[in-house]
Amino acid sequence: MISTIKDTLPTMMALARDHSELSRIQLVGMLADIFLHSDIHLSLREEEQLNELIDLLMFNSTPLVRTLVVKSFVDLNRMPHRIATNLAKDTIDIARPILVSCPTLADADLIHVVENKGGDHALAVAERAQISEAVADALVTTGDVRVMQAVAENLGAHLGLRAMDIVSDAARYSVDLRKPLLSRPEMNTSVAMKLYWWVEQDLRRYTLKRFGISAGQIDQALASTIAAFLDDHAYERSNDAVMEQVAIWMEEHQAVTPQVLPQVLRMGHFRLFNMLLARLTSLPLSLIDTITEEFGGRGLASLCRAIGIDKSGFVSLFLLSRGGRPGEQIVHPRELSYALATFDRMSPAIAKDLLHSWSVNPEFFSKHQEEAVLEERAQYQA
Repeated sequence: MISTIKDTLPTMMALARDHSELSRIQLVGMLADIFLHSDIHLSLREEEQLNELIDLLMFNSTPLVRTLVVKSFVDLNRMPHRIATNLAKDTIDIARPILVSCPTLADADLIHVVENKGGDHALAVAERAQISEAVADALVTTGDVRVMQAVAENLGAHLGLRAMDIVSDAARYSVDLRKPLLSRPEMNTSVAMKLYWWVEQDLRRYTLKRFGISAGQIDQALASTIAAFLDDHAYERSNDAVMEQVAIWMEEHQAVTPQVLPQVLRMGHFRLFNMLLARLTSLPLSLIDTITEEFGGRGLASLCRAIGIDKSGFVSLFLLSRGGRPGEQIVHPRELSYALATFDRMSPAIAKDLLHSWSVNPEFFSKHQEEAVLEERAQYQA
């Protein structure tokens, strides 16, 4: 075969230098005959000559010629590496079968295509039967959700810690990524807990069953999830429309609980705190705004008693919530003492009755507020 190549190389080079489409079509046929029907053993010099020949063939070749090259190499295992790398960077219609199936492409070739071509090329690479960890990293780093989903669904892909972290971050906001990612063999408890409170109930049940997660881990995951979610909206904490959407999200994920309120306040989300408190007490938000801003904490003590918050929890909420009220935010020790006295003398049953009265007629709270404020200020100043 070496002698055959030596004999045909001059003819093929002449065809390659002839820029006519007919000559190039003839050349494609000759190359296919050589690589598909023979066991080739090339010297270094012959390999260099063939690569030069391929470069000449591919340079400025027409779409018809490039399509013919793909069709001629039915067995992609026999396609020369030089041709494969050229076609892999072509338009997606020509490149796709090469990117999906050609085994002669090395990881470096695939990564180059992913980093320098569009999302369709990356998507084709993501459909390969086998994908190394390095190529998977390059694919998910594109940020294209379609590509991430294809990688997550491809059990021939090997995902390392970096890829798992990137896809799990994206899965918080992309429903299509959640199920395939949680089903992957590389999924571990740490990443699963990172996703736990973002996914639907059936996937949470699947996660509990697969990883045997404890109640403590679930609570910790909830705190971490809320912290991440609120961090994402740190610059919108005063935007009622955005905070309303956050509150809806938390409600949908069963995250509106008395236990979450201190965390929300520690992160400076005072508007969200009021919205969550309104949901927990079924009181109008406007009334909650009045209660959290009032002097002395009488109303807040009633709310906390009614929804089952203990004394230490009330102290935390009272002190933290002062940061959201207008004007002076420093809490005088006597104000705190009065708030605690109110909390101590009010039973949960009385507090619930008060909440019911306020929900039926929110003005009931306002009518008594002025008298209560005068009493509280008198004790505060005494």
